[in-house]
Amino acid sequence: MADSQSQVFLLFKKVVEGVNALFTNVASVLIAAIGIIVVAATLARTFGAPQMWAHDYAQIAFVYVVFLSLAPALQAGQHVTVELFEGFLPNATRRYLDHVAAIACIIFGAVFFWYLWKLTHRSFSDNRLATAVIAVQLKWIQVIGPIGTLQFVLTAFLRLAEAQIRFRTAETD
Repeated sequence: MADSQSQVFLLFKKVVEGVNALFTNVASVLIAAIGIIVVAATLARTFGAPQMWAHDYAQIAFVYVVFLSLAPALQAGQHVTVELFEGFLPNATRRYLDHVAAIACIIFGAVFFWYLWKLTHRSFSDNRLATAVIAVQLKWIQVIGPIGTLQFVLTAFLRLAEAQIRFRTAETD
């Protein structure tokens, strides 16, 4: 039974980390695209041919970068650090800080996901356009919000499971 649980955990870990790696790669490409767009728009403006669409595309790409980066940053431990408070807590309490941080991320992510889902659902139902020079349906900008936040929650669950494994390992030592 424990072997099947560890196989399920390892599969979950592999999938979550694989999606996070994919998100990181896509976000990296988008950051490069933003840089190219900014440089090209600056050069175009310098030579008297401003590109009105460049600002819109750069903003949309940045929205995608933000939501694609949530889960990989959490996986790398870049979101929640409790080291600031660690020195103030007794040793017995410190053992639970990773659990508390992961649970806080799960709660935050779930609430954020719910609101983003409602917002995105509304955009899908009424097909409104974004306020921009280019005609883009708002749903295609907002759809990354629930996707990135759901991956953030899954990564938080992974961190909680890893914290529990570390906790159990420390208890047996």
